[in-house]
Amino acid sequence: MDEHFKTATELMAEAGSDGEEFEEAMSEPDAPGKVVKITEDGGVTKEIVKPGSGWEEPEKGDKVRVHYVGTLTDGTKFDSSRDRDEPFEFTLGQGQVIKGWDLGVAKMKKGEVSKLTIIADYGYGESGSPPKIPGGATLVFEVELIDWKSVKDIAGDGGVIKTIVKEGSGWAKPQSQDEVCVRFSARVQGTAEPFYTTAEQGEEFTLAGPAHFCRAISTAAATMKKEEEVKLVVKPEYGFGAEGRGSEVPPNATLEIDMALLGWKKVEKVTMDGAVMKKTLVDTEEWKKPNEGSQVTVTYTARVLPDGPVFDQKSEEEPLQFTTDEGQVIEGLDLAVMKMKEGERALVTIAPQYAWGEQGSQQPLASVPAGATVVYDITLKSFVKAKDSWEMDTAEKLAAAATQKDKGNAAFKAGQYAKAVQRYDKAMQAIEYDEQFSADEKKAARDIKKSCNLNLAAAHLKLGNPAEARKAADKVLERDGGNLKALYRRAQAYLATADYLEAEQDIRKGLFEDPNSTDFKLLLKKLKAAEAAAVKKERGLFAGMMKGLSGGGSKAAKAAADEAAPAAGAEENAAANGDAAPAPMEQA
Repeated sequence: MDEHFKTATELMAEAGSDGEEFEEAMSEPDAPGKVVKITEDGGVTKEIVKPGSGWEEPEKGDKVRVHYVGTLTDGTKFDSSRDRDEPFEFTLGQGQVIKGWDLGVAKMKKGEVSKLTIIADYGYGESGSPPKIPGGATLVFEVELIDWKSVKDIAGDGGVIKTIVKEGSGWAKPQSQDEVCVRFSARVQGTAEPFYTTAEQGEEFTLAGPAHFCRAISTAAATMKKEEEVKLVVKPEYGFGAEGRGSEVPPNATLEIDMALLGWKKVEKVTMDGAVMKKTLVDTEEWKKPNEGSQVTVTYTARVLPDGPVFDQKSEEEPLQFTTDEGQVIEGLDLAVMKMKEGERALVTIAPQYAWGEQGSQQPLASVPAGATVVYDITLKSFVKAKDSWEMDTAEKLAAAATQKDKGNAAFKAGQYAKAVQRYDKAMQAIEYDEQFSADEKKAARDIKKSCNLNLAAAHLKLGNPAEARKAADKVLERDGGNLKALYRRAQAYLATADYLEAEQDIRKGLFEDPNSTDFKLLLKKLKAAEAAAVKKERGLFAGMMKGLSGGGSKAAKAAADEAAPAAGAEENAAANGDAAPAPMEQA
């Protein structure tokens, strides 16, 4: 054993009675001398002699390469790959070695040297391995994990077996919508010459699109890191199946493919509906992105799809500068730029509803027809990020909230209710925490919140979200129980969810506050009509149920229905005439 490394026993002896040095050493993830229980019962333990590198460990199915020296607990050596000067290779987790090795080596890192102590249950059992290993023997192996080749059943059904020949860089892997670039050569298993080889620069395709070349290519690419090189063994169902490929690939042939992932272009949804898509053409190491209110500088070439003209262009000499989230450019471009990093170049495809819609537009170099989808080849040259609310002082927070509220009002008036909701929410987020506000600032913040919540309730009603409308009205009524607008909008929300009792309570309270309110009177009439319709529907359901139970008309069922009908009819008439007993009202 290398004299530079100390065992756990030696570290404990040096630590003294308090054991502080030992505890500190053991707190390191891979400290020399650290003992790790591999199995819960302690049947396999690992004592690190020399830590490995990196963080990855081999997995089941990987082909590992090790050096080892095996001894009994008394130090008697019974086997050694070092004596043979030849590393030992096996497939991990396949039962090719004793169970203690499968478990222990799986917990090692590349280059690690560890001492594995393995009791008989995880070794050769009570029978041993005569003549060198007696029955019931505990074994000690000093193992060095040299390296491994990752071998994976990436299809999950044995259809594509991937062996990593060269590790890739980084940790990221392409997503289903990304456009990947791969280089590969394919041959029929058992033959020497490939029947197909890509150009050196590779071939590009979208992972989620139709199968490129054969199913195995996209299946493998989705599991690879940039610059990773692999060898694939491909069963016919992931190759060319029963039909083969002309004279090159016979029916039901297994293929062998050497493949490298050269890179990929990230493709992502800018909007949830996928109507604005961004494909990164040139990436950057930067990570910051513009937020709402950022001052951005961009260059681009914009054209109409599919084969339309270039309608606008901004160059390095004359770039476009604008403020995000201010409506200074079309919505799709605004949203996409806030998804970009400084220096990034991207292809942004924008559907008409996020461009110029059904109106079209005359642009500097050409016109954009009505209903046209457009695409921008755009580079974000630079930006100055707007302050986030936590970076603002109290006056700036109030100003930002007021600005967002005004933008929400403008969106509401334009019928853009979803956008109005977003604006009102942002306004309230800016002043959510008001502990540092002065008394006057707190009052101003309360006024903004009240206005935003009242308008939020109205916007949510327009969007058909009565539950959200009710929540917004509740927040106003918590502080101002007699607020007529909040009572009216909450009553509307209750009416929309058929909570008639609660709706009537709010209407009656509103009429108490303002007995002459036409709005509340009309809403009460609407409520009574809704209640009458509900009673009528319930009476019809009851009559139908009685008819079904009677099989078409027993005297008892008919009598029950006749007895119920007058009472239901009287209730319906009273509701329609507004004569139902008023609900109890709280004083303001």
